[in-house]
Amino acid sequence: MEQRIELAPNCSLKPAGAMLFFVSTCLFSLGFALFFVFQGFWPVLPFWALEMLLLGLSLQASMRRGTYTQTVLITDSQVSLVTRSRRGEAKQEFARHWTKVRLRSPPRHNGTSQLTIESHGRAYEVGSFLTEEDRCRLAERLRYLVGGMNESPPLEIDRTLGVRLDDLYQRRQ
Repeated sequence: MEQRIELAPNCSLKPAGAMLFFVSTCLFSLGFALFFVFQGFWPVLPFWALEMLLLGLSLQASMRRGTYTQTVLITDSQVSLVTRSRRGEAKQEFARHWTKVRLRSPPRHNGTSQLTIESHGRAYEVGSFLTEEDRCRLAERLRYLVGGMNESPPLEIDRTLGVRLDDLYQRRQ
């Protein structure tokens, strides 16, 4: 039995939509910039170009961030964390019996917490792109599935009844 959790940032803007937004914003603001250029205020044009360059770079960074995903796979014997980004794929594996899920509180009042999977001196962050509420829910679910160090709860409670841990978890909420 295994449990798989797929994590991805909420990126509702698709590349075609981003391109349409960028082009329409450039054309619309260029109209205003050209109006002022024809009035004799030529320094407006370089600032318009700089502003559009920064907007384009921001959209590009947002589109790149949308390719980042994480998969947590929990089996009877191990916990695997697969992180995919534009740089490639990285996989970390932990013995489930010795794995600990830890949610660290934020260092500052308005900061974000840090969810890590730890074992044998290694720690990897999970769900850095999630909201605080989603990160807390994920931490609770991972703790329930992985258990504490030296305890590994069964992933399936009764094979004859088909009651899965996921079903039990949803009933508890």
